Amino acid sequence: MASVDDHGSRDLVTVAPDEPLDTAAGQMAERRVGAAPEVEREKHSHRGFVAAFLGSWLVLIGAVLAFNLLVDPFAIAGTNLVPSAVETDRAIKLTLLEQLRSAPEILVLGSSRSRQAEPAFLRRLTGHQGFNAGVTGGTAADAWVFTRVAAQIFPAHGRRYIWFVDAGVATNGVNPQLEADPRAKRYLSGQHGLALGDLSTYISPQASSASLRVIYKCVVHPCPAPRKFNPDGSIRQSALGSLPEQSPNAAVAAAQMVANIRARPPTELGSIDPKRYAFFERTLAFMNARGERPVIVLNPIYPTVLAELERYGYPQRKAALAYLQTLHGRFDFVLVDCQDIRAWGGSARDFSNPTHVNQRNMRRMLAYIVRNAGGVLT
Repeated sequence: MASVDDHGSRDLVTVAPDEPLDTAAGQMAERRVGAAPEVEREKHSHRGFVAAFLGSWLVLIGAVLAFNLLVDPFAIAGTNLVPSAVETDRAIKLTLLEQLRSAPEILVLGSSRSRQAEPAFLRRLTGHQGFNAGVTGGTAADAWVFTRVAAQIFPAHGRRYIWFVDAGVATNGVNPQLEADPRAKRYLSGQHGLALGDLSTYISPQASSASLRVIYKCVVHPCPAPRKFNPDGSIRQSALGSLPEQSPNAAVAAAQMVANIRARPPTELGSIDPKRYAFFERTLAFMNARGERPVIVLNPIYPTVLAELERYGYPQRKAALAYLQTLHGRFDFVLVDCQDIRAWGGSARDFSNPTHVNQRNMRRMLAYIVRNAGGVLT
């Protein structure tokens, strides 16, 4: 009689002396055949669990991605269903530009130092309606994007430009939120729509957390649209007193800046990487190709600060003027130097801080710019 050996393998069969070998082999085969379906069922069960887990995980990831794309907390997808969690003046002004019913005839470009320029006041001076596209920390990349977007929306209309620049003229920096905006992406990298990196951003816990904050603030509770800007891109009168550049005392801030200059006097600039001017020159080339002649304006500086810089030769200004002079052979533009407020009748009392003028000074400066732009703005 055959039996399983208690001390050996389960597959070993003890054969009695009087038991035929073929009977023992049959018992072993029967036992293996009986175990096979059980093993297969176990394997199938494991596969099913893994498939169900992966399927559930993919559904969850898809749901998170869809939710974050719809809410769009970082203003990447451009759904615009609710205000984003990181709304900036770049996103706001691109949207305002898209919402214009007629083409702007004058486009104001630059950093926060240009935001006080009122298109309504420019219209009184020139007879042309405009749009202020100046943004916080604006660079040549911002000017490039706004110029291209305006041309895309209103391709059949030419326009005039007032482009405010600092003594450094330009950098090649790109603001991360500008780079992430789908309306800007196509002009910065040639990329249209969402990138793979954007999708990975929107399946992150940080994106989900930001979406939930937006939903709580803007769906559960009323969430009015930002009202800092007028439809023409100018700052609303009610917001002028709360701008980040507003200093309690511009004269005191200027005195501190003068002390800093004396402690670390400016030195002659070394060689400058031409890449810093890439967006600046690209924008000039695009404007000229459309038959447009921009007006480049050197931003004003608080008089005591300017005087202190000039004591040391103001090397940055010298480099800027020399660079702009070299461009006249390749590009067509008008340069209006407004750094010294005495040239345009400015007042030291009408500075928000040593590098930002208030609305009263801006109006004086705009009148000077229009008079000295060689008829380009009229």
